[in-house]
Amino acid sequence: MSLQTAGHNLLEESVAEAGEASARPVKIGIRNVGKVFQIRGSDRPFTAVQDVSLDVREGEFLTLVGPSGCGKSTLLDLIAGLTSPTGGELLIDGTPIDGPGLDRGIVFQQYALFPWRTALANIEFGLEAKAVPKRERRERARHYLDLVGLDGFEHRYPHELSGGMRQRVAIARSLAFDPDVLLMDEPFAALDAQTRESLQEELLRIWEKTNKTIVFITHGIDEAVFLGQRVAVMTSRPGRIKRVLDITFDSREGDLRADPRFGEYRHHIWTLLRDEVAAAQEQERTIG
Repeated sequence: MSLQTAGHNLLEESVAEAGEASARPVKIGIRNVGKVFQIRGSDRPFTAVQDVSLDVREGEFLTLVGPSGCGKSTLLDLIAGLTSPTGGELLIDGTPIDGPGLDRGIVFQQYALFPWRTALANIEFGLEAKAVPKRERRERARHYLDLVGLDGFEHRYPHELSGGMRQRVAIARSLAFDPDVLLMDEPFAALDAQTRESLQEELLRIWEKTNKTIVFITHGIDEAVFLGQRVAVMTSRPGRIKRVLDITFDSREGDLRADPRFGEYRHHIWTLLRDEVAAAQEQERTIG
C-alpha cells in the first residue's frame, strides 16, 4: 500500500469514527483562540498561536504534536489558565477559563518537586491546598503513590529517586487532588528511551483506570500515536490546528509499535508535519 493510499484510508476511518467520539460531552472548548506577546525592547508583537479551535471530549486522551516554537506550550498554558488569550475563548464544561483551578492538574517536563519534601509529602501538597484533613490526605497520597508504582518509596526525597521516579511522583501529585483534566507538557522528554516507554505504558494504565481527560504535548510522533486517541497536528508559528487524526487499533494488547497501522499513522503524521518543520527551521534561521 502506498503512503498516499494509507493516509487516505486512515482519514476515511477517522471520519467514520468521529461520530462515536462526538457523542461524549465536550470537556475543553477552544474557540478561535489567539495569543500575542509584546516583546521587551521590540515594537513588533510576537504571535504564538492564532485562530485555534478544538474540542477535547470528556475522558479523551488527546496528544498535541507540532514543530518547535509552534505554540504548543502556550496553548497548554492557556488551558491551564496560567495566561489569558488575546482573542477567542477557552471553556471548561462550558464555563470560561479565567485562571488556574483545581479542576486542572499540570505536569511539566521539569519535575517541579519540593526538594525538602518526601515523595509522600510532595503528593500531599495539592491536598493541603484543598484543606483535606491530615488522615485522609495521607491515605489518598499513599493510594496514588501505589497507583504510579512507588509503594515503598514514600519516605524518599527527590534527590534519592531516579528521573523516572520523580516524574511518577509529579504525576501522582497532579492526580491526588482529583482534577477532571490532566495537562502534560512533554513530561517524559528528559528521560532515557526505556524509562520513557515504560512511563508511557504506565500513563495509559492510569488513564484507563481513572478516566481523566488528558491533553499531552509532545515533539515525538511515535509518542503521540502510542498515547493518543486523537492526535492534533499544529502548524509552524503562529500555531494553528492543521489536522486532527483519530488513532484506532484493533487491539492495544502486545507490542503496539509493531502493528503495521502504527507505522501508517506515524508516516501520515510526518507528511503533515514535514513542511511545518521546514518552515519552523527557516523561521529560526531568520531570527538568528
